[in-house]
Amino acid sequence: MPGLLSSCSRDSGQPGGQVLLDVADASGRLLDLSQMRALQSNGAGEQGLDDQLLDARTLEVVAHAPLHADEGPAGATAALRLPAGRACTLSLSWPTSHGYSTLLADLPGPGRYSLTELAALGLHHRQEERLNELEQAAAQEAANVQALRQTTGAALEACAVAAGPAARARLGNAALEAAAQAQLELDGACTVLTPADAYLGVTLTRPPTPAEMTALSALSQSRRLAARLVVEDHEDAQEVSRWREVISELQQAGASALVQVCDSQTVAGLDDRAWRRRLQVLVQELGAADAWETGNELGGDWAGPQAVQRALETARLLSTQSHTSQATRVLTLYYQLGQDTAERSVISWARTQVGAELRALTDVVGLSVYPQWHPLGVSANRVLDALATAFPGKRLAVTELGYGAQDLSAGPWWFGSPTDLVRARSTVAAHLTSVALGRADAWGAPFWWYYLEDELPGAPGGPVSSVLRSVAEASR
Repeated sequence: MPGLLSSCSRDSGQPGGQVLLDVADASGRLLDLSQMRALQSNGAGEQGLDDQLLDARTLEVVAHAPLHADEGPAGATAALRLPAGRACTLSLSWPTSHGYSTLLADLPGPGRYSLTELAALGLHHRQEERLNELEQAAAQEAANVQALRQTTGAALEACAVAAGPAARARLGNAALEAAAQAQLELDGACTVLTPADAYLGVTLTRPPTPAEMTALSALSQSRRLAARLVVEDHEDAQEVSRWREVISELQQAGASALVQVCDSQTVAGLDDRAWRRRLQVLVQELGAADAWETGNELGGDWAGPQAVQRALETARLLSTQSHTSQATRVLTLYYQLGQDTAERSVISWARTQVGAELRALTDVVGLSVYPQWHPLGVSANRVLDALATAFPGKRLAVTELGYGAQDLSAGPWWFGSPTDLVRARSTVAAHLTSVALGRADAWGAPFWWYYLEDELPGAPGGPVSSVLRSVAEASR
């Protein structure tokens, strides 16, 4: 195990060549590629095949859909070709008992490995730095995580002395399960590291009623609240006037208002004249807002080819108007690593499409996350680390999160529970809010989509306010 651990470092001088990967079922029988694909996709077929070869440090795409059948005599589950001179990680959706995560398996070099053992090694190794931070702030919570890590260590030691690839792959499953449990415990415990000025965020897709505004004020008692305001019709004077009142009411209650300039589902349908009219109205009428989302879900193909330019136009205008120049400017990217083309994988897309001027005019970079379509899970903190590398010096956030709302079609994957929507939503909300807030560069999370609608009696999956309140209390 020590040798394998050290070879998982970010050494750019590693050789290229063939990598063979083994996956076993609970009985220790090696799976073939089609059986592995069924697990990866949760039975969804081609739409669930999302493997990518990524740069191990930046998580930019190196090769799209690298997995193929092992056609040699070894009989491994899958194979891929590793380029020389670059440390790489394989990403794909993969289950543990907690649900589907984006699995990131660092590849030491050419050779034959257990896929789940590699993923467990990567999690175990990367937990150390974060655990050191936690020990300084919450010794007991750190000790709890360390106890779980001992289980992972023992499981990895068992892998190292396994008799043959099938046995090693079966033991790798146990190691991954242990490492995932430790990671989720660490993610939750690190909520105590939340910066004092970070927001607990919700998204309002309509103006709240007086009773709902009172409930929002109560939500802000444990941590300062930011509400993201989604303006549907900028030409509806009554709606815009009500949003202006909401901004004032939020600020009077000690909360902040984040105005979404244009939803990603709308922006492509506006011609230039309509777009500029919308921007002019919102900046003029809602100029008292504390923050502005200049671009929403950039990188999603539905947002259209003008989405980045329009985000830049927005940022320019806000920065030059006296009444908005001091407001925080937020840019939201659509999270996915492998479920679309290589070019649209979030970090690769951001590197090539978000130019220097827009970066300079942006204060906060956020992710829009829908785990049923784009799993995150145990790799959440590593993805945020990669986002920080791509946008040095910026505050980070999860600026949109949703799971299981009535008009959100269920994707191939699940987290928390495959059948209990209440449990699944609560687990997703608690976990990703904790991960996003428990970092020194955190700005806010989770800006839950359809927050008001989900608080209504009878909403599918029920409300998330109690979960968000619990995370906020743990972050104080």
